[in-house]
Parts: sequence; C-alpha cells; structure tokens
Amino acid sequence: WGCGAVTSSSSPLSPSGCDDLIGAVFELGRTLCRLQLSDEELALFTAAVLLSPDRPWLTESKKVQKLQDKIYVALQHEIQKKHSAEDKLSKMVSKLPLMKTICNLHLDKLEFFRLLHPETAMNFPPLYKEVFNSELQYSDPRES
Repeated sequence: WGCGAVTSSSSPLSPSGCDDLIGAVFELGRTLCRLQLSDEELALFTAAVLLSPDRPWLTESKKVQKLQDKIYVALQHEIQKKHSAEDKLSKMVSKLPLMKTICNLHLDKLEFFRLLHPETAMNFPPLYKEVFNSELQYSDPRES
C-alpha cells in the first residue's frame, strides 16, 4: 500500500504519489466550505471529531462519548442560534465517514513512509509523533 505511482497528472502535488489522499482532503474541504460554517460551528465540529470514542486505545471511551455528546448538543444549539438550515448538523455528520477514510489513508501513507525512510520518520515533530504514535510505531532501526 505505498504512496502509489507517480502519475502524469497536471497537479503540482502528483509527484508526491499521494494523489488519492490529497484529492480526498480537498474534496472534504470543498464540501465543508459549502456548508458555510461559522467559526463557532467549525470549532465545535472539530472538537466533536477529535473526541471520537471509537479509538481502540482509549480506556475511558464512555467518558469520551459523554463529552462528545455534550459538544454535539452545543453545536446543535449554535446552529439553531444562527438560524441555519435545520439539516446542517446532519450534513456535517455525514462527512464523518469521509474523514475516517482520509485518516486511514493518511495512516497508510505514514506507515509506508516510515518503512521506506525510518531515519526521517524518527525525526518527525514531537506533536506529530504523539498524535499518530498509537497507530504507528517509530522504532529505531538501529535496535533491530
């Protein structure tokens, strides 16, 4: 599951070999942009997405679920307060499967990169390693 072959696409990003990932991210951006989210709506939606109780390494998933539920209630309140379309929340939530697909695709690309360039992966920024450490193991190749 590498980053794919280099294509002859006119995209300046195609040499990266991650056209599928980049395309999915831009499509998500376009669809979210069409929803015309306020800063508050975007912040609450982002929080709800980040507080996902289905992450396998969580030990307190019920607590995370309760927090996520409260955020969704706040988001619904914010949408109603702005007199936005009633189906706005359902449109936002309908993007979650695409976001999960993007996340999984990103993890695939990271794993491929880590295997191809372990020295570089070891030097990823600390925050990046912290966020993705549960899915990827950045082992030192010298330890093998």
